[in-house]
Amino acid sequence: MPGLARGQERYPSRPIRIIVPRAPGGGSDILARLLAPPLGQQLNATVVVENRPDATAIVGAEATARSAPDGYTLYIADNSFYFNPSIIPRLPYDTAKDFAGVTMLAQAPVVLMTRPDFEAKDLKSLIAYGKANPGHLTYASGGVGASTHFAGVLMGLRADIEMVHVPYRSSGPAMTALLGGEVTMNFGGFASGAQLIRAGTVRPIAATHRAADPNLPPVPSFEELGLPGVDVASLWGIHAPAGTPMEIRTQLADTFRAIMTEPGFKAKLLGMGYEPICNAPEEHQVQTAQIVSQWIEIGKRVDLNR
Repeated sequence: MPGLARGQERYPSRPIRIIVPRAPGGGSDILARLLAPPLGQQLNATVVVENRPDATAIVGAEATARSAPDGYTLYIADNSFYFNPSIIPRLPYDTAKDFAGVTMLAQAPVVLMTRPDFEAKDLKSLIAYGKANPGHLTYASGGVGASTHFAGVLMGLRADIEMVHVPYRSSGPAMTALLGGEVTMNFGGFASGAQLIRAGTVRPIAATHRAADPNLPPVPSFEELGLPGVDVASLWGIHAPAGTPMEIRTQLADTFRAIMTEPGFKAKLLGMGYEPICNAPEEHQVQTAQIVSQWIEIGKRVDLNR
């Protein structure tokens, strides 16, 4: 049954916007643009993807938090949303109080990539290079607080090497930086890197976990290569402003689940590295609190801004 908002108004009765906190071409943008057409068809509404990029994904989140809680503004969160409370002391919003969970859409492994001409050809030689050349390894990420940033933090800690983080506004520009020689490495996702890996344009070194789809390039995990603990995954969740009615959030979560579990669409997602989750709003709310709390505790012990 359709959710109701503003009295007896049928939901949705006007366009829905999905705010993406990243530039076009990154994992969040790709997923949002994959989902927007079928979401619009299922809800019989226009769905607009709106990019609000910045290096920390704060601009889009703040715009969402200040929007009316009526189901017409959604935010596709990546890891920065969940990690920012652990690295940014004064956010312009309260992650716990200003948002209502809709669903955790998907997760994906993070892949460490280099250019094929880089002298270190595997993880062992890359770590050896880092030890012999402190500070010479630079890695691009999709932004401060992104999973692609924290994967680099964890690798540096576990391997005991010094690496320089270079954040970009999404994984798309970060990949461009690697290809252009601005950095020596890039932590990215299969969604933005699979075709380049297949073509041999970039060299995959290791992944935070094995991809769920066997048709993706077979990249071994850090643990399989002898470096456990580099296990952060890319996450994508849908949030609405706090106060958005539960019936609307449930309707949206059910619709996303129906889209992402349809066999053909699910196969397409898996082939791009997205592993569907699609949980209920209540589960997503609890999950968000757990992830935020976990990284705040880690941030008390480790400098996550390195």
